Amino acid sequence: MPERGVAEAGAGGGAPAAGGAPQTRRQVLVADSALFSVAVLWGFNFVVIKDVIDRVDPMLYVMLRYLVATAIFAALVPRSVTRSTRSHWVMGSILGVFYLTALIVQTIGLQYTTPGKSGFITGLNVAMVPFLYWIVARRSPGWTQILGAVIATVGLGVLSLRGDLTLAWGDALTLLGALFYALHIMTTGFFAPKVPPATLAVTQMAASAVIATVVALIATDVTFAVSWQVWAAVVWTAVSGTIYAFFIQSWAQRRTTSTHAAVLLCLESVFSALFGIIFGMDTITWRLVTGAALIFSGILIIEALPARRDAPHESALESK
Repeated sequence: MPERGVAEAGAGGGAPAAGGAPQTRRQVLVADSALFSVAVLWGFNFVVIKDVIDRVDPMLYVMLRYLVATAIFAALVPRSVTRSTRSHWVMGSILGVFYLTALIVQTIGLQYTTPGKSGFITGLNVAMVPFLYWIVARRSPGWTQILGAVIATVGLGVLSLRGDLTLAWGDALTLLGALFYALHIMTTGFFAPKVPPATLAVTQMAASAVIATVVALIATDVTFAVSWQVWAAVVWTAVSGTIYAFFIQSWAQRRTTSTHAAVLLCLESVFSALFGIIFGMDTITWRLVTGAALIFSGILIIEALPARRDAPHESALESK
């Protein structure tokens, strides 16, 4: 999954897009529908990944996914590779380390938790970003972000805390993954203005593929002789979760508002729980419903309210 940047374009039909051109209601609706499809696919991919890591080592899956995604993406936009400079590769590699770490930890954590819980806990990266930015840039988050973070944290407690007030192992790993996703988002905010979007995506994908291969060679038995189900999951998640999502966001961010995009992409966690229930990997309990509702409410407060108060602005999201 690529960096998830969406630019503010105003609210409603006829509002100026990121590029400055006015957008019709139809164009905004099409862009929002495309972003909604990304959220659905990301949510569904929690179930796909949960299934595939029951068949193959998580590190092998991550390696294969990134090799496939990088090869396809580089073939689609070859100039983004040939015109990359050393500084582009440095920035892409830094982002690749953050994102790959997040994906590895999240994938391992998914072995010990459910798709729904993983989706909502991963969504907490949105609550972490303003506070990480506060530490780095000394820019205090607004009261809405603090309120949203508190509500989301209470939701995490309801969703995941056990009787002794400790997090289950899988949930703790997923929370650590969310932190690295937040670091990736924050760092992308610094690097994105300096590098063309396709170049930034392909360099971090390529760096992630190299690092994942090295780690996999150390951590597990690397083989390409895996079942067709594994290859199907690898290709599907590489295409739908990374390449399709990148192109849709790059296109849609010029035709809709950051508020729309933030809310629509946050639906990823809702669909992760929905598909988890449909495929028998999640069960409906009061903790899941209450915790998920609080986390989602906190995310909406953080993403939607500041965007409406301070528009125009840019919002960076990170998912899965």
